[in-house]
Amino acid sequence: MLTDRFVISSPRSSLAKKNLVASLQGACVFTFLLSSLLGATLASAQQTVLTLREAEFRNRWAGPQEDRVATPQYFEPGGGLDYAETETNAGLEKEVGFEESLDMMAENIQRGLRFGPLDFNLGLSNGWEYSSQNSFGGNTDFNNSNSFFTAPTLGIVYKREVGVWNVSARFGSGYRYYYNPSYTAAGIDSQRNPLSMTGAVDIGYNTSRLSVNLNASVSSGTGYDPVAGANNLQTTTSGGLSIRYIISEELSTGGAISATYSNTADAQVAPGETAQPNSNSLTEGASLFADYMVTPKSNLRFVLTAGQDLQDFEGGISEGRRYFDAMLLLTYQFAPKLSVDAGGGAGYVLDQNIPDPEYTGFRPVYNLGVNYTPTEKTYFKARFGMQGADVKPNFSLVAGWDVREKTRLSLSLYQNQGFSSLSPDQYNITRGILGTVAQRLLKGINISFSAGYEQSEYVSLTSEKLTNVVEGPASYWLANASLSWRLREWLGWQNTIQFSTGQGQSAQMQTSFNTSLNLTF
Repeated sequence: MLTDRFVISSPRSSLAKKNLVASLQGACVFTFLLSSLLGATLASAQQTVLTLREAEFRNRWAGPQEDRVATPQYFEPGGGLDYAETETNAGLEKEVGFEESLDMMAENIQRGLRFGPLDFNLGLSNGWEYSSQNSFGGNTDFNNSNSFFTAPTLGIVYKREVGVWNVSARFGSGYRYYYNPSYTAAGIDSQRNPLSMTGAVDIGYNTSRLSVNLNASVSSGTGYDPVAGANNLQTTTSGGLSIRYIISEELSTGGAISATYSNTADAQVAPGETAQPNSNSLTEGASLFADYMVTPKSNLRFVLTAGQDLQDFEGGISEGRRYFDAMLLLTYQFAPKLSVDAGGGAGYVLDQNIPDPEYTGFRPVYNLGVNYTPTEKTYFKARFGMQGADVKPNFSLVAGWDVREKTRLSLSLYQNQGFSSLSPDQYNITRGILGTVAQRLLKGINISFSAGYEQSEYVSLTSEKLTNVVEGPASYWLANASLSWRLREWLGWQNTIQFSTGQGQSAQMQTSFNTSLNLTF
């Protein structure tokens, strides 16, 4: 289906409790199954499988990242463990000292930033950063290998529920300024001091029969793109609308539309390397479906999908792939917390402005998914399929396990594809793995380890021999360790060291270190 390519519902939901009596189990399974099917129709702009490419690209982004909901612990201090513990004892009176006075001042500032459903969050980081390479992959010396920096951040959250309506809007932004003008690890010129912005809006209308969900997200910022092998500016905006109407207890119908626009610009390649043109891509689609609840544990869905992937390069080169799919999908609830869906059908693909196309015509489409949430602290979601404009199967797996209160594990495994932003008439297929382990050592002190590996494969969409083809690095890896200390509720100390593949065409490993004191209100 159209939306299954982009969305996996939240791993934390659980609609059946262990102490339910047998008479209520059937109803709970029915509700869970209905919710899962509704979630599958949402053309949500938020992705849930974190890729190594995105993790590296956003490595220097400051502030909250509100356009996505997946694997937040990778971007948060200490692996995202809730290490902010209160130190007050309600039944004890103690003398107010200097630290307590600062806590009261910070709390007053936080209260002043809340206006009913509107919540503002301000932050300021001051620190020092070292990198063994500049943004071109060249070696650095004492003068240009390090710099002090300041990073102000802003977050805005709005949440409101009124009757059958619910609205959520989020915005995050950050700017990192390096005081050493010779330090160019994050880029040169306008990219030397990274500026990032993210945002998302979700609007829902839900009654007993009709559900309407509208969501949109946007992100913009600079960073190192491992697939392109260069620093660049990427701007992405996505939107989706889904509608579901329950006709009877067994029968329902609905549809979804979605669109994602991406722009890649200002690629900063090393002197002497081939310049990378600016590119734009647009992915859009629509689907209609009909559901029949065969039993309280099983649902049969028929879905029709149509869409297209478009891309154009600076200089007037444009191309696209258009597809039409018809699929029959069966979802079965084996247990209150385990569901499996499988289906297949036929699809047809047309290429636009691609000479002698290689991947067009009729072909089978299929999809297989597993959703398992045995406890509130454990989740496992996997999906495998080929549909739409795919030239090879896509797959994704996201899993997490809170081993105990102080230990968290998370894993992302994926393969995805789309038009290459480097050359026309070719697809870029990326597959990779990324994992994180977070551990609370002492009260307020956390440590986390992350590692990942990603491969890139370029597939020609034409049977003709391509000339002057530009391809990025074939693979990329990274490993980092982070130590964070929550000094106060509003004050933290963060230290991160990372080792990774050298930037650009460098064959040497890159080492970077970052230490900062972070204020959050």
